Amino acid sequence: MQGDNEHDRGTAHQLIRAFRQLKHIPFKNRNPIENCTPSETMTLFTIGGAMRSNPAGLKASELSSLMNVASPTITQTVNVLTARGLLERSADPSDRRVVRIKLTEEGARLTGLARAAMHARMNGLIEHLGEDRAALLVELLDDVFAFYHGERPEEYSVWCKDNPSKPIHSEEGE
Repeated sequence: MQGDNEHDRGTAHQLIRAFRQLKHIPFKNRNPIENCTPSETMTLFTIGGAMRSNPAGLKASELSSLMNVASPTITQTVNVLTARGLLERSADPSDRRVVRIKLTEEGARLTGLARAAMHARMNGLIEHLGEDRAALLVELLDDVFAFYHGERPEEYSVWCKDNPSKPIHSEEGE
């Protein structure tokens, strides 16, 4: 029979192995939607999510902060998506010095396609795991997130509901 330390070490190794496997799951770039890179798709998701509460769009600095990406990277991505007709820039009506970024109709259409593809993949996972195990997985992953962020799971649930535009928690990113 294993001692507590050996068992704990075995469980720790199993967790490490499981987390290492997660980084090899092709969440991104599974089937790019109309040649959008994963970062372009997440940019569209983030802007679309933010537009639900702010239809005028986001400033580049707000987008950079939400995505936790450097401003020059955001500017480059926005330039590419604007050139492709997926985003548009416009002056803020209350302060003409401020430029807002928002989805075009085509950007919203493409975001919808990407969301549908993501939901189809998640529905496949739910079918594979079953509803109960999928719900348990969600609960466990929420607990892991809360643990690594020093929060209790119930605080995390409230945080998600209060911050729908965060890309990793938005309905767009589900």
